[in-house]
Amino acid sequence: MSIVIGTSYVWNIMAATAMGLQAAAFSGCASRQKARLDLPHSAEVGSRATEKLSDEENDEFSRFQKVHQAHIEYLPLAQSSVLLAGLFYPKLSAYAGLGYIVGRLVYSVAYIRCGPEGRMYGAALVCPSVVTMLGASLYGCFKALSIV
Repeated sequence: MSIVIGTSYVWNIMAATAMGLQAAAFSGCASRQKARLDLPHSAEVGSRATEKLSDEENDEFSRFQKVHQAHIEYLPLAQSSVLLAGLFYPKLSAYAGLGYIVGRLVYSVAYIRCGPEGRMYGAALVCPSVVTMLGASLYGCFKALSIV
């Protein structure tokens, strides 16, 4: 079995790029939140710089930081999965990548607005999307190696 990269793979590249832009956008949101609260750029949740915040401000700051961290933690897995699975199943993985992007957006907005309980709405899209991309990549590898 040979791998032929067709024009439909462009959608996988676009999905991976959109994932990176989305992570950068929420990183910018976290940075603006620090500026709004008059915190130094190096401020982290629980650091001395945050001691001056009210409980409400600290909770809000924490939610922005956790959303940013969640983006950064999953970004390498999501981008590599959409690109690798796309070598075997470009349309399936591009749609799963879109599901990831939408799910991550819902996750982020709901977490910022509602707290930890809100993230479940987006996780319901993010998790199946990642599993689909990983599964497609593994199945494509197994098929190429004539294991299945």
